[in-house]
Amino acid sequence: MKLLGNKILVERVKRPTANTTGSILLPPVALDDYNTGGPKEYRVLQVGPGRPNRKGVLLPIECAPGDRVICESFYTGAKELEDGRFIITDDMIIAILPKTHEAKKAAG
Repeated sequence: MKLLGNKILVERVKRPTANTTGSILLPPVALDDYNTGGPKEYRVLQVGPGRPNRKGVLLPIECAPGDRVICESFYTGAKELEDGRFIITDDMIIAILPKTHEAKKAAG
């Protein structure tokens, strides 16, 4: 698939489960913030070339494949693909997480 303009292909970072690695059962309330409303974490899979400004100069997309980003909840504007991935626009991204964030999650 070739993305056009300022489109970005993302997948949601694995959702937490009710059972932790130590077999502690988490109540549904603990998962509510992650499963409903609010910003969510996604992994960037592919990015388009960017979009031109008013003068025709191409403005590249600031994130790259492999980055983890925080996005607002998608109520409109995002297109969900059959396999659970989403096509969004660059203005839906709130922040790009630093690479050290991923290393801390793996170690913790």
